[in-house]
Amino acid sequence: MPHDAIVRQRGIVFYFYLENSSVIPELVEVSNKLRYKGFVTFFLAGLVKYGLLVVGIGMIIILSFMLIKKKLKEQIKK
Repeated sequence: MPHDAIVRQRGIVFYFYLENSSVIPELVEVSNKLRYKGFVTFFLAGLVKYGLLVVGIGMIIILSFMLIKKKLKEQIKK
């Protein structure tokens, strides 16, 4: 379980880092010289950000469900 917690925390931390850092605006400035004027940068950044967010929150939900299921089985056995 500790590995799951590390992955979950890193996913959420990296999401908030990308949301609040200046990495994406800098990449947009560089890509403005290209054909699609930063669309590809926004698209890829959005996929990465929301992928990280889904992984982080999804793991919280899945692990909570597994814990509740385990506790209910223990109560039924008693």
